[in-house]
Amino acid sequence: MREAIWIGVLTLGFGVAATRLQGEAGGFALTQIAIGSVALVYAAYRALRRIETRRPSPAATAALCESLLQVVAVVWAVFLLQGFLRTADWRFDWTFEQHATLAAATCKAALALPAPLRITLYEEVGDPRTRRTRQLLDEIGRCGPGLVIDQKDLDQNPGDGDRFGIPSSNSVVVQAGGRFETVTRPTEGALFEALSMLAPADHGRLYIAVGNGEGNASRSFDLGYSGFAAALETEGFELATLVTASITEIPHDAAAVITLAPERRYRPEALKALRRYLERGGGSLIAFLAPCRSSGVEEILGEFGLSSRDAMVIDPASGPVDGEAPGLNPLAHSYEVHPSTRGLNSNRMTFFRHSRSFELKKPRPDDRITPTVYASHRSWLYDDPCHVGGRVTPEKPADAKSEYHPLVVTGEYQRGGGETRIAAFGNVDIASNRDLRSIYNLDLVLNTVHWAVQREPSITLRPKTGGVLQFPVPLQNSMQAFYGIGLLVPEVILLVGGLVWMRRRSA
Repeated sequence: MREAIWIGVLTLGFGVAATRLQGEAGGFALTQIAIGSVALVYAAYRALRRIETRRPSPAATAALCESLLQVVAVVWAVFLLQGFLRTADWRFDWTFEQHATLAAATCKAALALPAPLRITLYEEVGDPRTRRTRQLLDEIGRCGPGLVIDQKDLDQNPGDGDRFGIPSSNSVVVQAGGRFETVTRPTEGALFEALSMLAPADHGRLYIAVGNGEGNASRSFDLGYSGFAAALETEGFELATLVTASITEIPHDAAAVITLAPERRYRPEALKALRRYLERGGGSLIAFLAPCRSSGVEEILGEFGLSSRDAMVIDPASGPVDGEAPGLNPLAHSYEVHPSTRGLNSNRMTFFRHSRSFELKKPRPDDRITPTVYASHRSWLYDDPCHVGGRVTPEKPADAKSEYHPLVVTGEYQRGGGETRIAAFGNVDIASNRDLRSIYNLDLVLNTVHWAVQREPSITLRPKTGGVLQFPVPLQNSMQAFYGIGLLVPEVILLVGGLVWMRRRSA
């Protein structure tokens, strides 16, 4: 019976721990909770049977009391420890990707708004979702002074519901500077976006080129780029379109020009206008390329030392994604030290689908050119990208060279009356609705834009908008399995050690 109690308490404890770590009750956690419950029920049944069948001896009674006291002691120790940690304000976050810890960007966005910043949770009695939301708002309230965190009963404040457009319980209203944003699904990512939307838009105007088969920033399907446009607006940029079929000059208020892999070649007048814009100094270009496309932007990049031949990066270190063959979609985890890659490392990867690479050569001695993101050292270039099928990995030619091929490059140039900055991505899908929020793509893309327009203070790692980390392969499932195996090892050690100790003690 004592063994059953030990098994029940231990497995229940590990089941609860796995639930907290994963953020949900996965298969491992549910199995542990089930085993623990059955073990404790069995122990209780054995105890009752012993009492009913025979009067227990003093030694048996003492042993039973000792076991019950041990269970009670463990429960009380857990409650006392929890109370102590709450009083001492000590915090531990062992969750994958630190889901229980605020991203630095969230506090930064909150403190940048004029005080007082008021964040109000509207709830209904008995709504279980509000507990986690209250914890999240309490964490935001710790960011600094001038933040007012409040909660109100939605039924008792019907006027607020009409005023702020609150549809249901567990909605949050963020107010600052006479403006407000209503968040109906209050994750940290959603609250960060609301805080950012309340900040003044002073980062400049970005012109997105259109008219030559570029990625469409207004389309919301998977291969559209509406999410990219919305993210730029959330970051404080004003967006405008640049119709390349009719321009002869880039507007002087352009903080940057963005080209999303045009399918057709630009008119000579448009290319000349882009060259003049970059050569006069102070302008910026963010160019997204793709294999099998040639618009003339590639030639301009080459003039600035960022050459990209029409070849596709094949990276054997990257596995199959979305049914495609291995190696076609590099998973990048090698970064150069650069403002645009701040915070990214081998555990914070980015994903490139069918990407070109770059060869770098400075046009002038004082120019600064930096490859910021690499494929693995096993990657090589395939020179016939237009005939690459998704089901088969191309054979590596004998003369193909394996090395760290750059996937993203940047350049700084003193031209005319100021500094010109250029950033080029070998892949355009990284900014698409399908892939932008995969792992750390959003951070890389937006931070590169901030760098290009010389807004380095805005570079940060943003909180994820969803409850789990998005990834083009089942990383979350892998992490759940890791947590199960990782907890199973110490659990088995404690379980066996406890049983052996009990057996020796009773011998």
